[in-house]
Amino acid sequence: MVLWGFRWLKLFLNPYANDDFEHISESDRRSYILGRLEGAEFSEWSWVVIVAGVGFFTDAYSIFAINMVMPMIDIIYYDGKMPHNYGIAVGVVTLGGSILGQIGFGLAADIWGRRKMYGLELIITIGATLGVVMSSTGAYGSMSIIVLLLVWRFVLGIGIGADYPLSAVICSEFAPTHLRGKMLTLVFACQPLGQLAATLVSLIAIVRQRNGIPSDSTAHTEFSDQQCNEECKRTLDSVWRWIIGVGIIPAVIALWFRLTIIESPRYTADVGQDSKKAASELHRYLLMQAEPAGATSTSVNMMPEHIVTQRRTSSASENGQFIHNLSSTQHGNGAAISTFGGHDPFSQHLEQPSQNVAPPPPSWKDFKQYFWHDGNLRTLMATSLCWFYLDLPFYGLGMNSPNILSAIWYGKTAPPSGIYTLLIHDVWQSLVVVSLGALIGCAITFVAIDRLGRRNIQMIGFFWLFILFVVIGGSFSHLHDHGGSAATIVLYILCQIFFNFGPNTTTYIMPAELFPTRYRGLCHGISAAFGKLGSVVAQLFLAYINYGNGVNYKRIDKWLPYSLLIFSIFMLLGLITTIRWIPGQEHGPDGGVKTLEQWEVGRQTPNGFSNTWSARTFEVLWKMLARMSMGVYLFVDGLAGGDARERRDMERLERDNEEERERMRELDEVGRGRGIEESGDDCMMGEVHEERGPSPFVNGNAHR
Repeated sequence: MVLWGFRWLKLFLNPYANDDFEHISESDRRSYILGRLEGAEFSEWSWVVIVAGVGFFTDAYSIFAINMVMPMIDIIYYDGKMPHNYGIAVGVVTLGGSILGQIGFGLAADIWGRRKMYGLELIITIGATLGVVMSSTGAYGSMSIIVLLLVWRFVLGIGIGADYPLSAVICSEFAPTHLRGKMLTLVFACQPLGQLAATLVSLIAIVRQRNGIPSDSTAHTEFSDQQCNEECKRTLDSVWRWIIGVGIIPAVIALWFRLTIIESPRYTADVGQDSKKAASELHRYLLMQAEPAGATSTSVNMMPEHIVTQRRTSSASENGQFIHNLSSTQHGNGAAISTFGGHDPFSQHLEQPSQNVAPPPPSWKDFKQYFWHDGNLRTLMATSLCWFYLDLPFYGLGMNSPNILSAIWYGKTAPPSGIYTLLIHDVWQSLVVVSLGALIGCAITFVAIDRLGRRNIQMIGFFWLFILFVVIGGSFSHLHDHGGSAATIVLYILCQIFFNFGPNTTTYIMPAELFPTRYRGLCHGISAAFGKLGSVVAQLFLAYINYGNGVNYKRIDKWLPYSLLIFSIFMLLGLITTIRWIPGQEHGPDGGVKTLEQWEVGRQTPNGFSNTWSARTFEVLWKMLARMSMGVYLFVDGLAGGDARERRDMERLERDNEEERERMRELDEVGRGRGIEESGDDCMMGEVHEERGPSPFVNGNAHR
């Protein structure tokens, strides 16, 4: 459907088309699907980036906007004295909800399809954002705003987490091979763009309402009703709700297009085992491109037939040439068959017939074979651990961004006074230090993703983050005490650059490429969930940190250098894991970037992964973890109170006794039955004896 003459605007209300692909073999239908995706034009693949990127933009906006509004909530509802636990809880529940959304929706996308899940998670995000915006204390304090924020932020986290595997998987499965890395980088670049948007919207909202915000208060932690009066609180209450609520606008725009996108053709063909439907949907969805001047569009029946004819002709030719440019050939009635950008999109796949064979359907047996025996569990562990190592510092520092940036920016100098001035400075610092570095890093990755490769970029990022964390951690105290804030700011900007020209981008990209279609959503969800687990660990670690000698969470300038040195260890572990376990060969036999079908073959360890040292170590650690989990459960169960445990033990004992009594009754019944049978046999023997008369031998003598 083309709306108002805009050919690029695709509203796909009925994704199934009844185009005739019946007469085409399974292999040729797959050739058409893969080749058509490879030959997608700019207007076709860019649309996928926009639809996926807008949702990711909204997710990043929602995550980082809370950094801007929490100081306002602190002033409005707690007079600048919000309990320390409240701020930590708001961040942790969002990340915890993300873990649930990543694994749950990643698995659901593999079971029920990408399309069915794609709009649902955005609906959750929109609804939860509205819930956050409408949270309040109620009339006369009848409700707790912090409880409402925690509930809605947890639900929001589910929607945010769900978007990670769905956006990455859909983008990778629609992308042409030679553009896949750049497309995924563009989608991920929406994260720093969302963070930048949250900063700019906060800046605009605060400046717009500056007349209602006093600028002559004393200290950031000593607000009172006199310093922020009723008008001030009413103004700030409106500002923070606008900042959060604006994030709904791009989500609502993207929702329609997510609900109307077709199912991933690779998923329909590989997991749904219906290449006919996949080819038909794809043909209809991408049919909106303009035909070249003078070319006559052929029917779908003629196009596949022509492909088949070309394949048979090319395979029979002595020189082994594969099919030539379809746009230069004629079919039957002389109509030119237009293809994709003047090059042959099919040849890359037809030259490798194994890619045109349907993979095995998902099953527990296949899952175990692929991950355990073939050794691909190592790849999943690598992508998960690298994401875990990355998110420890990325979210540990990012979710505490205003306070950390203030410590870096001002050094020993006291920050400026005044509510308006402080809020403006928080926004400006985030804009310069975080957003600038992140966007530069993403831009470098976009240019270098195919030249350097995903693995090399991740290694570069981990290496330089390790160096920078050591340098900042070792020099921070000296620079802080001697007016070296400018040097610290530059080093911190470099950290943001190498986060994004490094593992922050590649940990998102690689799980969307390395695994087969039938398990791609789950594997990306597991990898992302490990990352969010790392962010939760970092949040809790930094929230209650205590190094001794007065170095605790209350003094950022004291704990930050020690924490950076600790984070540097995990950057080194990420570098080692990338070198040892991330697959290194990123190019196929033709020298080009590997296709998804080439990646999904996996490692295929000759002797079986289950017999390797890594597998045995994993098995031992898994058993240890199981025992530890049981021990923790028993410990917590004991702390919960002995009465409940004793009651359960008594119930269990009563059940055992009842079963024993039942068993004894059954034995008694069986015994009585046997006794009756034996007594009946004795009676029968007596009757027989009486009928035959006395025995001929009595007392050992013959009866005469």
